[in-house]
Amino acid sequence: MKNKEKIVLITGGAKRIGKELVVGMSKSAEKYKFIIHYNKSRKQAEELVISLNKIGIDSEPIHFDLHQVSKIKNFAENAEEIFGKVDILVNNASIFKQEKFHHITEKSFDETININLKAPFLLSNLLSKGMVRRKYGKIINIGDSVGTYKTWKDYSHYCVSKGGLETMTKVLSLELAPFVQVNAIAPGPILKPSAKHKRNLYTKISKSKVGIKSMVNSLKFLIDSDFITGEVISVDNGEKLK
Repeated sequence: MKNKEKIVLITGGAKRIGKELVVGMSKSAEKYKFIIHYNKSRKQAEELVISLNKIGIDSEPIHFDLHQVSKIKNFAENAEEIFGKVDILVNNASIFKQEKFHHITEKSFDETININLKAPFLLSNLLSKGMVRRKYGKIINIGDSVGTYKTWKDYSHYCVSKGGLETMTKVLSLELAPFVQVNAIAPGPILKPSAKHKRNLYTKISKSKVGIKSMVNSLKFLIDSDFITGEVISVDNGEKLK
């Protein structure tokens, strides 16, 4: 698909890492059209879309609560209708909650698993059908060095979900070969935790600009690579080695 506009759906694309990935990709020589998914960040999504459209990059926001997995087929269909297809799916959205193990309820567990693992699985299942039919597609899962390489106390459901996402990446790379490549990026200390997560989870936070640039470069690399699949690229400043 060289020199053709690729349609990118990025979940959780309105803020934090998702937004940074969109902004970084928008500066690429490659031509993209973006579908910016959001749940509670409507204002940020609309502002991002306006800024992209101003520089000539077609973009549209789309709302959906990924916890509502029973309705995810409608979401996938609506996303495909925006530009007629989805070439690249970036499963970025996630929920990050600190809860002691014995305080985790079934409701809390289901919410974390649904958003972080079940929704990416189902979206990949639904959207990859068109990718296989067109003989082109990329699925990039945004994982975490947590769950992939290490674990944290009081974040057991989060770690389980991210560990599952890594396994999903590997098995889908087999299921969808040879036309769809499935890979993952596992960031570590890229951005400081939000205000509600004041605990210093990492030993050191990388400089945001450096970490984000590496994330964007990794994403571009995986999109441009047709012979790499089932891989997890660590972008963690060596955090997994500590």
